[in-house]
Amino acid sequence: MSVMLSNFFHRARKCPVACFLKFLLSGSFIYVLHVAAYHQTDVSPYSYVWLVNSIGVIAILALAFHLNCQFRR
Repeated sequence: MSVMLSNFFHRARKCPVACFLKFLLSGSFIYVLHVAAYHQTDVSPYSYVWLVNSIGVIAILALAFHLNCQFRR
């Protein structure tokens, strides 16, 4: 467990934006699953589409920053 945490902190020090976007992506993905499972009637289809699209934008940004950090090494 401590090796995994030390690897995480090492990556966070090297590429903080990519690490933050990965964390944001996982949290927002969990939120979208929560909305899809428990708030089906409360959310309009348009709002849900915007929410899913924002997850896609965050995923693309996370991938781009991750690849940028990989190329910098």
